[in-house]
Amino acid sequence: MEMIILKVEEIFFRDMYHQICLLTDAALAGKFIDMLEMDDEKPDGLLAYGYIDKDAGFTFSILGGAKTSGGKLKIFPINYKAAAVVRRGATAEADVKILTDDYALAFRDRMQMINDTYAVDDAREQTRFIKNLDAFRHPDYPDDVVVYFFHAEDKPELLWVRCLSVDENILKGELLNEPTKNFGCHAGDKIKFGVAKIGEQNILLHLPTTAGNVTLHPTDALEQ
Repeated sequence: MEMIILKVEEIFFRDMYHQICLLTDAALAGKFIDMLEMDDEKPDGLLAYGYIDKDAGFTFSILGGAKTSGGKLKIFPINYKAAAVVRRGATAEADVKILTDDYALAFRDRMQMINDTYAVDDAREQTRFIKNLDAFRHPDYPDDVVVYFFHAEDKPELLWVRCLSVDENILKGELLNEPTKNFGCHAGDKIKFGVAKIGEQNILLHLPTTAGNVTLHPTDALEQ
């Protein structure tokens, strides 16, 4: 059976989160040529570690250049004196393969350094594993979700909110963009929201709400 090769844009962030990934894209690898220890061969990909920068979104830290030949993978060491990262959005067309099991020991210290540098508190980390939020997440900024804000006298407005914590069935987050209507909050404010059902549609809903016919999902509905 032929192995299916997926692109970064086709894989959900959790599958690459804290994983060593082989990103096959010669043009992408070429952007890091000057940082790699080269020989006569040129890389056609990158070995990279996936993590989340709470401000810059899903990011890959480059562990080295890579070239696949005859079923074997050759690694080109990288100069760590300079920052070598690439955001998920810039890798969308790269083929991806998870190789954590093969290289975790070799890059253990580097991975730990990245984890320590970009660690967030347990409350925010927990929100990254709530599957009910997945349909509302930004593809390149997994902490950011789109939330409905209802106004009694006007149409609802969709705004971006950065997840901070969850307590029972109530989530808390930071409002990222300024509302055009008066909801009693502004960009930068901490707000509450929940996974709700209006009719047959699941949405993320700003709380408290003036929307009618709303069912707020209980705690156990926030599947992890």
